[in-house]
Amino acid sequence: MSIEPADLAYDASGTPYSTRYGDVYHSSDSGPGQARHVFIDGNDLPRRWAGARVFTIVETGFGIGLNFLSTWRAWLDDPQRCEHLHFVSVEKHPPARDALARVHASYAELEPLARELRDAWPLLVPGLHRLHFERGRVTLTLAFGDASEIVPKLAARADAIYLDGFAPLRNPEMWSAQLMKALGRLSQPGTTLATYSTAAAVREHLEAAGFAIEKRPGFARKREMLAGRYAPRWPAARKALTAPARHAIVIGAGLAGAAVCERLSARGWRVDLLEARPPASDPAQLRFAGAFHPHISADDALRSRASRGGFLYSLARWDTLESGLEWGRCGLIHVGSDRDQDRRFAEASAALAYPAEYARYVTLDEAEALAGCRLRSGGWWLPLGGWMRVQSLVDAQLAACGDGVTARYGVAVESIRAADDGWRALAEDGSVLASAPVMVLANSSDAQRLASFGDALARVRGQITYVPSDRTVAPHTVVTGRGYVLPASGGIVVAGSTYDGSASDPRPRASGHATNLAHLTRLLPDAPHDLDPATLEGAVGFRCAAPDRMPVIGALPDMDAARAMKAEAGSLRLGDIPRLPGLYSVTGFASRGLTWASLAAETLASRLEGEPLPVESDIADALDPARFVLRRLRRGRL
Repeated sequence: MSIEPADLAYDASGTPYSTRYGDVYHSSDSGPGQARHVFIDGNDLPRRWAGARVFTIVETGFGIGLNFLSTWRAWLDDPQRCEHLHFVSVEKHPPARDALARVHASYAELEPLARELRDAWPLLVPGLHRLHFERGRVTLTLAFGDASEIVPKLAARADAIYLDGFAPLRNPEMWSAQLMKALGRLSQPGTTLATYSTAAAVREHLEAAGFAIEKRPGFARKREMLAGRYAPRWPAARKALTAPARHAIVIGAGLAGAAVCERLSARGWRVDLLEARPPASDPAQLRFAGAFHPHISADDALRSRASRGGFLYSLARWDTLESGLEWGRCGLIHVGSDRDQDRRFAEASAALAYPAEYARYVTLDEAEALAGCRLRSGGWWLPLGGWMRVQSLVDAQLAACGDGVTARYGVAVESIRAADDGWRALAEDGSVLASAPVMVLANSSDAQRLASFGDALARVRGQITYVPSDRTVAPHTVVTGRGYVLPASGGIVVAGSTYDGSASDPRPRASGHATNLAHLTRLLPDAPHDLDPATLEGAVGFRCAAPDRMPVIGALPDMDAARAMKAEAGSLRLGDIPRLPGLYSVTGFASRGLTWASLAAETLASRLEGEPLPVESDIADALDPARFVLRRLRRGRL
């Protein structure tokens, strides 16, 4: 589904309204005043968040952002504020950035917060967009899409709810019984709720969903409003959230491990990072580079939705890193392999209707103009795609951790062991290398040597080739298809990559260079065909791929306890699979480590802190390590 931007207009009083719904965005008396009276005071804030570690607000109808900005302002003004404020808001028709700038000009009291919001405003594409403010202490998760579809997929526990859609007569879908039930499922006993609406149907739907509702004085000329508290007659059984001590062992200092360290240290965690290899020093490995771009499919399948979130979140996180990134935001062209695929790309582009800033189809002539060289076909143009030297990202993320991470290199973890107070990482001689309440396996396919995942993770060798830039054509953009070619940098053009499922040689091989040269000439018709693979340099990396080619992020299953559940396998869900307390994995990125690492780390950190997840629940389930165990249980093969 494509996102149609808001159609902002202004009535005679200067109040913004929607021509699509024929309704105003807020009271003509005062937008910020309504936000404070109805939603902040209506939920008894800031008293209810005082001293909390995490406080989560869920809103239906982000609109022009006044409720969020007013809540952020109240949080800043409160000396007893919660440690971390999460604001999760759904919007089917978000405004474009320039429209926000025009409307925000009327609310001087909310500058400069409104400016920060606009500076971070995401592309108008479907899904969840996570924005961080106040050094990560205020987090806004924008869910772009239809509330009836996206609210049931939110993975969050609300402490307060803002109901702020357009009036029930104008937009009844935002006040349906089904949506109120979905909000009830996000609530817990004591969750509060407030709305300007007093419609009888709204009250009935809320009460049926488990909320105790009362009328209160409304704002300005509106006589009444509704406020309430979640108090179901039969509360659902929910696992209590117990935040662990903020200390973790992370095994593996590659893309996954570095991203986990950065996201945990940003929340005040102390991390012991263990890496079996010595610090990177080989010049060939330091030049190792790859492309970053989202996966796109005509039906916007789950993998495409997930990689879109990872791609956009990665770009936002990278922009905050202060030092050392070696990358190029030059754009990326994914060319078709033949005329039929080129046609399918064009049809998918028309159907998906993405913003041009995210992705669009380009003809062969357009693609060649962008790349600055001859290509074989048109394809997808991804303006935000590019390339990155992998080690530079690892180093920048670890540098951002400051004193929060203690890194030890050349330290091989032979085994791990559960203890009463957490986990131990053990050396070959049985000595304890580190201990902590939480352990994260971020060491690629080697993770399955230390713990069971319920299915095999493949170790895939990938070799790239360094072609001297004076000996070949160098595109201005990244060009991908079967293989990829990067623009010239540091005197070389990187061509890649092999995908060797059974090879284990860590050194580049002439046969791998020959494969990459074939990729090069297929993508760039004018590239030379007479390069000698034996004379070229390159580098080798090892990927980890799960059987379904999705990452493996979350709490690891307790295999013995799961086997004892065979008799009830038919009725089990992912949440029923027993877990090993305190043991987690972040791995399985396959060939998209650059795209996945930041969002994977944020997802894990959010789980550990009891925060809303940055991905929808169906995506979270597709990443869950226990998915393999559940499949095997259902098939009687565990």
